[in-house]
Amino acid sequence: MSKKKKRMTWTDRLQIEKLFNAGASYRRIAQKTGFAVSSIYAEVQRGLYDHLDGETWKSLKRYSAQIADDDAKWQATAKGCPVKLDKHHDYARAIANRILSGESPDQIVGDLKRQGRWTVSTVTLYRYIDQGFIPGVTNKALPIKSRRKKRTYSKVRAVKPPKGVSIEHRPGHIGARQLPGHWEMDTVIGKAKGKGQTLLVLTERLTRYEIILKLKDKTANSVVSALSKTAGHYPKGTFQTITVDNGCEFQDYAAMKRLTDEVYYCHPYSSWERGSNENANRIIRRFFPKGQSLKDRTQRDCDAAARYMNSMHRKILGYATPQELFDQWQASLTDSTP
Repeated sequence: MSKKKKRMTWTDRLQIEKLFNAGASYRRIAQKTGFAVSSIYAEVQRGLYDHLDGETWKSLKRYSAQIADDDAKWQATAKGCPVKLDKHHDYARAIANRILSGESPDQIVGDLKRQGRWTVSTVTLYRYIDQGFIPGVTNKALPIKSRRKKRTYSKVRAVKPPKGVSIEHRPGHIGARQLPGHWEMDTVIGKAKGKGQTLLVLTERLTRYEIILKLKDKTANSVVSALSKTAGHYPKGTFQTITVDNGCEFQDYAAMKRLTDEVYYCHPYSSWERGSNENANRIIRRFFPKGQSLKDRTQRDCDAAARYMNSMHRKILGYATPQELFDQWQASLTDSTP
């Protein structure tokens, strides 16, 4: 005897509709569809409606696949695992505090699992937030909203060559993030009419470690000066390559090349080629909102923002923090220095 099916599909319902409305018995329908007779009976009851015969003007019972399918979907919304927070009120409060401090539900769940501590799954935690079981937290409080639409990119043909080496010639192992030491660099401004108020941000591609520097103005000289001072605080080999855009502040290729092995330039209007930078900039905007002046912001503010970002548990890093991985790598560079 063939194994009975367990889940009714739209195609199954269409077949039931055709057979039942043609006068087939429950047993006959069960044999044709592979379901138990009891399942067919319950399914038919779900989709029954009164049909008025146009010839005899009598009311007949008919089965509608659409009615049954709509009812099945509605009933499914009432299903789900019971709430697991009955004895974990401290967990719910701790989760709320961490979300309100800027962490995402997935980061929190990943960190707790990494520590071997009890937690619900990421999907369940999002469901609890939707249902209001996490005190003081709504979807509006989540730091990063879901982007379900798949992003598409297009390249713009350059009208002139870059000052340095094009990203087209960047070795594949850098793009694949196989080894640390390869950075992306960008600038972040406050007000559009105040580009002298600028932050220089550097993101290490493998560890996602972030460095944020306050610049006095958005010029190539300021960028080179800040980069030179910063490079002096780290072991040799920390800044092997840097990938930048074609902004005027990155046009002194020769000076930057003296501080690193190579500088690669992205295609025009192709910020996605510095994806780590762009993702980091969204978090930086929590501390330095777009349109607000950077005039009174200090390097201490920049360090605090970078410290926060480097202590985030990242899914892409196996829920380790950028600081942990960066420190391990820096220790290996120090140990290998003669």
